[in-house]
This record gives sequence, C-alpha cells and structure tokens, in this order.
Amino acid sequence: MTAPTDRPPPTIAIIMRAKDEMPHARRALAALRTQTRQDWKLYAIDSGSTDGTLEQIQAFPPDVLIQIAPADYEPGPVLNRMVGMTAEPLTVFLNADAIPLDDHWLARLVEPVEAGEAEATMSVQVARADADFIVAYDYARAYDPKNIKDDNEDFFSAVACAFPRTLWEKHRFKDKGYSEDLAWARACRRDRARFKLITESRVEHSHNFTIPGLHRKRYRHGRAFVDIFGARPRALRQTLQCAREIVRDLLYTVRRGRFGTIPFNLAHRYTIHRALYLGMRDECRERGVLK
Repeated sequence: MTAPTDRPPPTIAIIMRAKDEMPHARRALAALRTQTRQDWKLYAIDSGSTDGTLEQIQAFPPDVLIQIAPADYEPGPVLNRMVGMTAEPLTVFLNADAIPLDDHWLARLVEPVEAGEAEATMSVQVARADADFIVAYDYARAYDPKNIKDDNEDFFSAVACAFPRTLWEKHRFKDKGYSEDLAWARACRRDRARFKLITESRVEHSHNFTIPGLHRKRYRHGRAFVDIFGARPRALRQTLQCAREIVRDLLYTVRRGRFGTIPFNLAHRYTIHRALYLGMRDECRERGVLK
C-alpha cells in the first residue's frame, strides 16, 4: 500500500495520534485516501502500539512518523511537538481510531477556517455500532447541535478538529495533565477565537469503558477541571446533578425499551460523577485549597 503520488502541494497537516487502535486505524487511513481534499501531509505519532497499528501506519506510509514509549506520552507536549514540526498553514487532528464517514469529511471540516468563518472547527463524533447503550446516548447528546453553542467554553474535542497553525502559535497546549483540548479551547475562546461544530463533517468514534477504566478517565478529568475551570468539589451539587442525569437516563431507556441496560447505565452514571468529585477533591487538597 503506498500513499497517493498525484496529490497537490500540501496546505493541511493531518496529525494522527495512535496507540493500539486496530482495527479502526486501518479504516481511518483508508478514508484519508478517498477524501476530496488531498492537499495534506500526514504526521503520525505512535506511543507503543503492539496490535498492528504501527505496522498499518508504516505501510500507508505517513510523511512523518514519530515513535515514543508509552511512558513518554503526555497529551499536551505530544501535540505541541507534532504541530511544531509542521509547516502547513492548516492543522487537522484525527485520532487513529476516528474514522471519517464520507469522502467530504476533510473538505467540510476545514472550509469554515479557510473562509474566515471560524478559527477552529470540530467534527461530529458518531458512536460505533458496538457502543454500549448509555455510551451511544452520551455521544448523541454531546454532539446534538441543539446542545452546543459555538461560544460554549466547556466543550471541545481534539479527536477530529481543524485550526490554523497561527492559532497554535498564540496558544500552545498545556504541558501537564489531561483535558488539554478543553484548556486550549478555553484560552483561545477568551482571545475571541470562534469555534464551530461542523455537522456535515462526521467521524465514527466512541469507547466502551469498564467501570474501573471509566473511573480512571473521569478522575483525571476531575483533577484537570480544577486547573481549567477553577472547579471545586461540591458533594451536594454533584449528587443532585448525578440524580438528575440518572432520571433522564431512565426515561430515555424506558422509552427505548432497553430495560436490560439499566444496571450498567446506573453504574456508568454514578461512576462518572463520583470520579469527577474525587478528582476535584484530591487536586484541591494537593493545592492546599481544601484540608
């Protein structure tokens, strides 16, 4: 398998992060070949894949490939390193497990940036066919245009997004911790950068977590939210929010007749809120905000 040789001069740098993303990486790479926009270079970074992802990327092949040890992966520094290697005026992030759903994904994603209608755009993420019922519901709600305002400082995902390199030159990704995309978007928005969800640009992307895995992920988010949003642990507020969302989940589940999913749905929602609270609590304690 070889990369296209008749592509126009690149104006887009596609940065792909990967670690054990098979079989999705194969489909994501194949989708790049069929895009109507072919004026891109692929910059890939793999952090220790052992499932064939690295070999799939090498066979593509990318224009630039960096390999790092899993222990060396920290989101912000990795993204800064990769964008710093590019020379193209437009930067696109596409995770190796995010699969463009049609041949116009890239063109539609970058068009508002090139037209000066937005400083950054992101694709709609569509849950996979094998997504847990509650996971698919969360993705559908998260990317419903009715629930997203372009100036919402609390929402952004770097899984599939685009922005001019000059925006990164003004605002680099934070050096430590997680939720680096939220922190970056918040800083950009406070500098009056416009962000836009592109409903016509869609990728397949979702993750099914075990309850322990979900706890680890949301705990890290809780710690990051203290730094990004100035969040503080509020047990009563977190409990009330969790209760409201459980009721919402139950109503949706009953309407869909998916009664068998209720036990996992409850555990899923409770774990999210408990982990967020504990992450915020522990981060505040380390900072001396709480005793």
